[in-house]
Amino acid sequence: MNHELAQKYIACMEEIKKRTSVVTALARGEVNLMYLMTTAESAALQTRKILELIALSSLVANREQYSKSRANFHKDWHATRILDKLKQVNPKFFPVPTRQVKISQGWYDTPPIDSGYLTQEDFIELYDECSTLLHSKNPFSKKSDYDARTFLFKDIPMWIDKIIVLLNHHHVFPVDDSRMYIVLMQAQSDGKVHFAEFEKITN
Repeated sequence: MNHELAQKYIACMEEIKKRTSVVTALARGEVNLMYLMTTAESAALQTRKILELIALSSLVANREQYSKSRANFHKDWHATRILDKLKQVNPKFFPVPTRQVKISQGWYDTPPIDSGYLTQEDFIELYDECSTLLHSKNPFSKKSDYDARTFLFKDIPMWIDKIIVLLNHHHVFPVDDSRMYIVLMQAQSDGKVHFAEFEKITN
């Protein structure tokens, strides 16, 4: 990945961190938008934007192959549609959550995390759930009202935790399996997103 694309990926991750802070503050009741429904809707909007940024960052990591299959890729914005297309281009496109394990002085292993993170299935479920809150209810609809309180104070904290586990330290695998990207969302040195590219060594 060239420097420009790496910076675009980092920018997506930094924006996710900011929006995650907003959603967390809303769910904790630290800030509000005057009444429950608008506060829940704002949390839903920011969460959906986080999901869109995850999808767009995956697009960045697979830009060359994605652009070949879709000429107007620069116009894409719908998160689940981007995921569907990326899956066709690169079945391994989704971030792989990992953790750092120190094995010796200055050396770390990064094994994958088995559970507790946002999966692709979770992604679609959450995207649809957030989208539901962003539409006014038809007064003639027979569907029951959405429970904004449960969404804001129970569901959203759970989803945000899963997103954090997914992205906190993750690997990205482009179509070219000779490379791998390692992303750290908050480095101890400066609190910023760090991005590193690794290339497979062949004998």
